[in-house]
Amino acid sequence: MLALSCVVAAAPAKKKAKTVTRPLPPPHLQQAYFNGELVKINQAPLEKGQKPMLIGDWNLGPRVSPTPSDKRPNIYFVIPGTMHEISATHNGISGLKEYDDTEILSYAPEDPREFDVYWAIFLDPNLHEEFTSEPQLILASQQTFLPGDDFTFDKIPTASFLEDYLKISSLGKLDKFRRPNGSLPRVAIITGHFAVRFSAEKPEEKTAEQPKTEQ
Repeated sequence: MLALSCVVAAAPAKKKAKTVTRPLPPPHLQQAYFNGELVKINQAPLEKGQKPMLIGDWNLGPRVSPTPSDKRPNIYFVIPGTMHEISATHNGISGLKEYDDTEILSYAPEDPREFDVYWAIFLDPNLHEEFTSEPQLILASQQTFLPGDDFTFDKIPTASFLEDYLKISSLGKLDKFRRPNGSLPRVAIITGHFAVRFSAEKPEEKTAEQPKTEQ
């Protein structure tokens, strides 16, 4: 009989997978409206041990204090808006227009401060106003519209954002915003349950030119 020999090849050693670190997107907060005027925003840098607050391609800087506080000013992310046009920077991809946004501050401190984040979400399909101040937003949140019998969730101008980031995917989940007569606010203001830290540079005040006097 012939002896059968078995040769077992040694399996090659597995190479350790390289950890690929994705570069952070650029700061999303660069400017915002305060009382109708644009101010420059300087996001606070990440300190040791801090993680960035990332929402899609939005880099909002270090995430701080998850609980809203009356002692902190507010920053509102108005969606949709025109300050950051995500659809324009992504070659007009259908659906991204619902992520276009504008930021509004309730206060513009020159020193770094923590701001509670609120989403100001358009619910009324017929609302096309461009907001630039907190009082305008508050007023719009107090105004209502009555959805018709044929009104569906996908007719809400911010349906994708509501579903993707706020886990609101049906009209039933909007019932907490409804008034007794069944109407909904034109703008729903929803807490983000987190805060961000930055400083603001107020616009320089323009001094009026003094009329020249004839010699």
